[in-house]
Amino acid sequence: MTNRKIEALQEAAAHKAKESAERVEKALERMIKQGQVISFKSVAQTANVSTAYLYKQEDLRNRIETLRDQQKQKPKSKQAPLASDNSKSVIISTLREENKKLRAEIDGLRRINEGLAGRVYHLQGADDLAERFKVENAELKQKLEECHQQVQQFKAVSVENPKVTSLEKKRAGRSNISDKVKQQLESLDIQLNSTLTKAIKSASEETVLDAIEALKEAISDGGVDKPGGWLKTAIEQGWKPNGKVQIKSELDLFTEWYSKAKQKRLVKASQNTKDGIMIYTDDEKWIPFSEMLVQYPLETL
Repeated sequence: MTNRKIEALQEAAAHKAKESAERVEKALERMIKQGQVISFKSVAQTANVSTAYLYKQEDLRNRIETLRDQQKQKPKSKQAPLASDNSKSVIISTLREENKKLRAEIDGLRRINEGLAGRVYHLQGADDLAERFKVENAELKQKLEECHQQVQQFKAVSVENPKVTSLEKKRAGRSNISDKVKQQLESLDIQLNSTLTKAIKSASEETVLDAIEALKEAISDGGVDKPGGWLKTAIEQGWKPNGKVQIKSELDLFTEWYSKAKQKRLVKASQNTKDGIMIYTDDEKWIPFSEMLVQYPLETL
């Protein structure tokens, strides 16, 4: 009986040792395939054996030491540049999608504007509505241009230079409205919008300052209802204060404007009142000439 028990124990021990060795072999194969770090501790945890067991098995110990040394001698993979390139590709793809969406939105708004253009002046507060659409379109176009510039920037960076130029620095260089002009606008409590900003940027600083001085003279005479719109027209037409060169009088401006508005069938009649020139519109309303001029600038007729 004693000999049989000993033989049974020996067989069980041999079977257990065989299973442990097989687990270690399979663990090593899996770790090598997956590129995991090989050490006595990591192999022991993966194969569910003790490190003491690995050290006692000479064949396994030699194999683990050999694989560990091979991993230490293997050069590190240059993964960072690939990750950086992938990140740029993702950013470019995202910006392209945003670009397409903005183009679709702009096309939709353009179609809406074209449908409303023929009848918008019949609506109450049509000037505010048209201005809002213009502002929205200008903002969308600006975003579209920014997306386009960013896509081009990332394309150039991925080919020539791995360092991305700061977008904040670009934005900082876009504004070309001088501090002097800004101070003058603040003193008149005039808020910048997209149309006024565009008019200022398209003219020289001297032209803008002359127009501001002309606006101050007009305000002192009490003949300005909307300073922002008045200033935009003054900049575009190059008005100057009376102290430099005589600007167009309201009557001269009205004569030229009324003739074109009549051809466009926007007006039916006009009359001088104590409050200034009044326009009788095609939809049978009396509106001050100053408001009509803002709603239908001379250069658009």
